[in-house]
Amino acid sequence: MNVVILAAGPERADESSGDYPLCLAEFDGHPLIEKTIESIHALTPSNFIFCFKSSDIREFHLDDITSILAPGAYVIGIKSKTGGAACTALLAAGFIDSDEELLILNGNELLEIDFHQTVENFRSADADAGVVTFPSVHPRYSYVRVDEQDLVVEAAEKRPISRMATAGFYWFKRGKDFVRSAQNMIRKGAATNGAFYICPTLNEMVLEQKNIRHVGMSAGAYHPLKNSRQLQQYEHSLSKD
Repeated sequence: MNVVILAAGPERADESSGDYPLCLAEFDGHPLIEKTIESIHALTPSNFIFCFKSSDIREFHLDDITSILAPGAYVIGIKSKTGGAACTALLAAGFIDSDEELLILNGNELLEIDFHQTVENFRSADADAGVVTFPSVHPRYSYVRVDEQDLVVEAAEKRPISRMATAGFYWFKRGKDFVRSAQNMIRKGAATNGAFYICPTLNEMVLEQKNIRHVGMSAGAYHPLKNSRQLQQYEHSLSKD
């Protein structure tokens, strides 16, 4: 399995203490990127591929950090703003355009789920792709809609089409399916607010009649960490445990 972690966004963890990227926000003395990597280890991935801003790599030595946390990992430097998360992920096409499994994760979220069991659920369903969902109707999220067989039949970005919001966990049985679907989506100009996102690539797989599944989790198990307020909320939740 190849794992791509997207952490090249413009957000910062705390402008008052060094303007560090969100992936370096610390909880109990451990940066977010370390917690993400620990969640993935049970999947025994063959490759970690990190997408960071080139300026963050230079300033904060993210390549050295990832080499300690995930020896042998590949680091892709993003020199300028891309056309969206799907475009950023496609910069890793040289590593992921294959028959090997692919997991794409957002680097600014934490999910309290068993990653290994989640992927096993997708495998046992003979799925071609799978997403993790949580209940919401807020338009800040991406969404999927399922049919009576619980198959994903539609995906949308920043538009609630169901109560199933996606949690930034996108698994593909074959990495080449994601690459092809993302490229087709971009060719069609299927952008949202001028950007191409990961979730709508599933629509291309729906058109190919692929088996796309979802695993649900509680809203409380999803922790978006995309701004200082959300970081503070998560820190507060840890202090209550």
